[in-house]
Amino acid sequence: MKISCVQNYEVKNMVAAEVASGITTGAGIALGAGLAMGLSALAGGLSQGSFGAALMGAIAERPDLKDNVLIWLVLPEIFAVLGFVIAIMMVLKL
Repeated sequence: MKISCVQNYEVKNMVAAEVASGITTGAGIALGAGLAMGLSALAGGLSQGSFGAALMGAIAERPDLKDNVLIWLVLPEIFAVLGFVIAIMMVLKL
């Protein structure tokens, strides 16, 4: 038995409606907050790893850059902090 494109589309819509109706508002907020925190921390960690390696190489070549490097090394942590703030705002529904 072949299913036409229209029937397949209707089945997909019904499945999507069931899945969407199964997620409560609280679960959606928790999922969004978790994704916001997790992905921002992952992005911060990955960028800080590549920045750290490059900046330590720059310090090895030019020790006078030591003061400026700290600012550049801490900068990717802003991703994780902002993700945490967004997650808190989502949970508190601000």
